[in-house]
Amino acid sequence: MLALNINTSALDFHHKLIKCWLSKKIRGNKSSRNKSGYKCDNFNCEICKTNTHKIDLPIEFINFLTSEKIDDLILGKPSELLAINQECKDLGINQDPIKNLFIESGYKNWFQPNFGNKLLNIINQDTCTYCNRNYTLQTLPNRSRAELDHWFSKETFPLLALSFYNLIPSCHSCNHLKLNNVIDDNFAHPYTLEEENQKFKFSFNFTNIDEKFDIKLNVEENSKMDNSLKDFKIKEIYNAHSNRELKDLLDLRYKYSKNYLDILLNKTFSGLLMSKEEAYRMVFGIEIKEEDYHKRPFSKFKHDIIEELLKQS
Repeated sequence: MLALNINTSALDFHHKLIKCWLSKKIRGNKSSRNKSGYKCDNFNCEICKTNTHKIDLPIEFINFLTSEKIDDLILGKPSELLAINQECKDLGINQDPIKNLFIESGYKNWFQPNFGNKLLNIINQDTCTYCNRNYTLQTLPNRSRAELDHWFSKETFPLLALSFYNLIPSCHSCNHLKLNNVIDDNFAHPYTLEEENQKFKFSFNFTNIDEKFDIKLNVEENSKMDNSLKDFKIKEIYNAHSNRELKDLLDLRYKYSKNYLDILLNKTFSGLLMSKEEAYRMVFGIEIKEEDYHKRPFSKFKHDIIEELLKQS
């Protein structure tokens, strides 16, 4: 799993978009007949220029969704979103109108077909956040560059279906693998890995260079990261690739001279005007800065393994 850096442009875009749409669905369009309706201060707002129909909602839910609560719902971090969701549940509000507003009308029929791809383009995550093995680049103008996975399942947490930190760029395989698993606050979230110090490293076991390898995940047992890696079956996924992606690296280390990797990376390019990052990119096709891992598949995996092999040289 890769850390997602907070993209302020994406956050601002999503906040403005969802705030206007949701406020209009709750309060209706501001007019001479509906002075309590909603219209933002941006004259060119594409949402406020449209005649969005107000939806029938229980009065207790309307009272719950104040302007401040809508902001919190859109911008809240994972733990805050769970608290808001529990606060709403404690009111005993019927879930059907919530599902209709946030999932059917909001996410499926409005946001995903009209703005999902635009949000993904602004976030600009080039590989899957969960597995870092599949590119999520846009190939056709009318096709999404990735899928948006709901970290907290929209079926179990419908209120959070449009929340920014609940929408994670992923490949189809990982989104399908996770399905509707209920994720709670005991899992490492891509947007909070740094602040919660949730890290792991790839390693390996093998008895013979020509036999099957076993990928290891060096991670604190029962930590949030450990729970997430198990849920996304990262060990199983990378074991399936080990005879290709790992074997090539081990061949360089064990089938050639003892310091071949060191020679290849540190000595061959030492006389050239080439940075360490450029050398790794040229030789292995990976990025070695953590914030750039998403740009090329298998970057974290190969970088972790190479670092371990270099220590053995």
